[in-house]
Amino acid sequence: MVDEHFEQPASSLRFTLRQVECFLAVAEAGSIAKAAILLSASDSTVADAISAMERSLRAKLFQRRRSHGATLTSDGRTVLPLARRILADGAELTAAVGRDAGAVVGPVRIGCSPTLASLILPQLIVEVGHRFPGIELEYHTDDLAPMIAKIENSELDLVVSFDIDVPPEFENVQLSTTRAMLVVASDHRLADRESASLSEVADEDMVLLDILSSRTHTLELMSARGVTPRIKYRTPDYELCRSLVGRNLGYTLLMRRQVSRDTWDGKQVVYLPIDPAPRAVGVQMSWKLETIPPRVRAVVDCAQSISADLVGAMDKGDESSL
Repeated sequence: MVDEHFEQPASSLRFTLRQVECFLAVAEAGSIAKAAILLSASDSTVADAISAMERSLRAKLFQRRRSHGATLTSDGRTVLPLARRILADGAELTAAVGRDAGAVVGPVRIGCSPTLASLILPQLIVEVGHRFPGIELEYHTDDLAPMIAKIENSELDLVVSFDIDVPPEFENVQLSTTRAMLVVASDHRLADRESASLSEVADEDMVLLDILSSRTHTLELMSARGVTPRIKYRTPDYELCRSLVGRNLGYTLLMRRQVSRDTWDGKQVVYLPIDPAPRAVGVQMSWKLETIPPRVRAVVDCAQSISADLVGAMDKGDESSL
């Protein structure tokens, strides 16, 4: 007698994992021809898989134009994050039960704050390449808000940023900590001091590093100390900010990090601990709170493995900035 629980499945999938794989490849590559190369398949095989998936879902997933490749429709964009989750779960199952080393293969997309990118990404690329050569690490630098939007749209897997304004529904691991420091020109009146309060520069012009996380933390810190900054210059360019300060055009606040005092135009800046010391700011890797595929987890593990180096690189209070 057949167990009644197995007689009639409540529902069945009308598409296959291979079709999902082809769908994701076309979505990422932008054309059937490029996707076919990535999948080591023929164009017709990929095209047939997409057509079959569209029929099963009764939805048009791509706009296909001979000269413009394939672009996702509204339905396609809706399917995209779900398809990634389906394929990730399939890889997770294989890795957990089948012990398939090939599960740790494929692209991992990382967004990184511009002021952290040069500190973290080179080490991470080397570490991932050494431990998981099948992973293709792709990176993108931007302010936090656009990167969070890309996570929500499944365009990024991970974000590296300061622990400022990261949504609470995101999971994260801390890689390092740092603190804001007062940065002045080497011939500034405070340059020989061991520390300085923000009230001592309240009447001076300021150069603001105009990146969301930096701007938010800087202005909140100064407000908490009762200082209203006289912002003379704004720039999202880290080295331009340092060079403007080096020319004594204003002071700035930058996060502590071991870095040369020399600016690119030949001047020097000095980093002073702020008195009283501001709160420690975490540097973290974050992702949306859900099961992540093995290849993404592998990159998180690699990031944690280089965290000791990051702590050392950010622990030189007299030479720093982020």
